[in-house]
Amino acid sequence: MTEKIGWGRLRKAPIGLLAALAVSVPWTATAQDATASLATATSPCTLHIWPGSPLRSTFYGWLHGGIVDGAVNGRQGYPKLPRAPLDTATQQAVLASLDLPTILGLTGYQVTVHADTLDSRTLRNTPGRYTAEGGPCHAELAVDDVFFQEDSFSGRYLKVIYRFKRFDGSETPTRSFGTIATEKLTLFPPAKPEDDPQAALGELRHAFAESVETFGRQLAAPPRKKN
Repeated sequence: MTEKIGWGRLRKAPIGLLAALAVSVPWTATAQDATASLATATSPCTLHIWPGSPLRSTFYGWLHGGIVDGAVNGRQGYPKLPRAPLDTATQQAVLASLDLPTILGLTGYQVTVHADTLDSRTLRNTPGRYTAEGGPCHAELAVDDVFFQEDSFSGRYLKVIYRFKRFDGSETPTRSFGTIATEKLTLFPPAKPEDDPQAALGELRHAFAESVETFGRQLAAPPRKKN
């Protein structure tokens, strides 16, 4: 049985990027036993990770807003952002610094963090694996989009869209799961000339790391029951 992710709870999500993100299918104890057998009888379990494209932006003000990437592109009236504050290479470095198997509940998996990205169309329209690398015991996590969102009503946030798949000896994923991880920001972007730009960048990159932890908790949570 599959369960559609309910996106209605995500206020003002960027221009349809959240549509049809994923379905969540919990794996069974039998699948977990099969995973252990595969890992010992054939090859180690593998975990492949992909960073996302550089930071994008949305802004909602009292008088205007809603133009995607207005801040990133320096549009007049939108918050000014530092140049390339969270590019693909920075995301890769942050991801490589984390204990990803523990965060994702995949202890013992061998990790590969790719330098390249996977575009949203590929992520949405690939029913099986994103890579042919790795053995039958295999998992994948990809960053779909990374957004800075400022809202005059609720504040500033980093929002990261993640997609996860796990395979236990079949080309069909045992579980597929996608969601948004949202992290509050207070220093980024620096609002005044005297604000420390490095502290703001450090907060943004820390928030990206925290978003992986948030995703891991969401992945581990029991699937919501249908009403």
